[in-house]
Amino acid sequence: MVLGEDDDGRRADRIVRKALRNVPLSTIYRLFRQGNVHVENHSIKPEDRLKKGEIIKISLPEALIAAKTGEAPDAPPRAISALKSEFNGLLNHEMPQIVWQNEHLIAFHKPRGMLVHDGETSLDAYALSVLRDQLPHSVSFSPGPLHRLDRNTSGIIMFSKTRIGAEKFTAAIRNRQIRKFYISIVQGDALEPLLIQDTLLRDTQKHVSIIDKKGKTASLYIVPLIKNGRYSLLLIELHTGITHQIRAQLAAHGLPLAGDSKYGGQKTSNIRYYFLHSYCLYLRSQLFGDMPSKIIDPLPEDFYTMIMTLFDTNPEKLEAGIFQVMKQLLEN
Repeated sequence: MVLGEDDDGRRADRIVRKALRNVPLSTIYRLFRQGNVHVENHSIKPEDRLKKGEIIKISLPEALIAAKTGEAPDAPPRAISALKSEFNGLLNHEMPQIVWQNEHLIAFHKPRGMLVHDGETSLDAYALSVLRDQLPHSVSFSPGPLHRLDRNTSGIIMFSKTRIGAEKFTAAIRNRQIRKFYISIVQGDALEPLLIQDTLLRDTQKHVSIIDKKGKTASLYIVPLIKNGRYSLLLIELHTGITHQIRAQLAAHGLPLAGDSKYGGQKTSNIRYYFLHSYCLYLRSQLFGDMPSKIIDPLPEDFYTMIMTLFDTNPEKLEAGIFQVMKQLLEN
């Protein structure tokens, strides 16, 4: 395997682990101990740092690799057309869309109902099929999502295209340099902007997040955009990233997502699922010269239609309201 730009400077064991993803760690380290991992005809150690352009050779029978990975060594990549066929059957013909990209990062619109990870119909699989021929060769790095969205949450999600893109974006999230904004329809009358802070604990048996003093700090800020006494349309800034955070916190404070039966929201003949959309990523500081400070994924058609059904508004009024609230929040 010829090492690429994104492999440069990485430990040998990290590269081999990435290359042989489904081979047990015990087997990988046994290969090192037995001198079966080579660079330039010399056996190497797990902690050795490797360089771009070096050729790494692993003495492992192809039959064993196939057994561990579940793939034949020369199996061709899945065709995008085949993936599209599977996605269409699952998602009523709504496909992921590219919202923005540069050399290092790519932002996708994730349709509601699509998993980010796991399986051939996940967004991760789709991204790999799209990017496979665009990216430079790397043994140890592959594109992947840099944050999370629940299956039934739609909207913008950032993927890495290169190692430097992954490192910079991940560091920016860790240092709170990226602000995340969502739009949602909730039950109840949200009276005014509100900072909501709780501690959330994951109930692994019921697969929900609950308010518990033993949990992790969870913080978000809501601004009502429109309300009618029964429902409210909210713009939400998410300060922390905990599983089901928006759904759990809003439900705990009397504003469950409409249609979110898992957290107390009611379904109706019109509202058969909840509406939560990852609307905007805002960068406090520039990561790359060609990257805008604000990346927006417009509301999907079904979300837009539901807003027009529930609230006394029109497209121009709605867009103006979102723009005004976003402007005020970003100035703070």
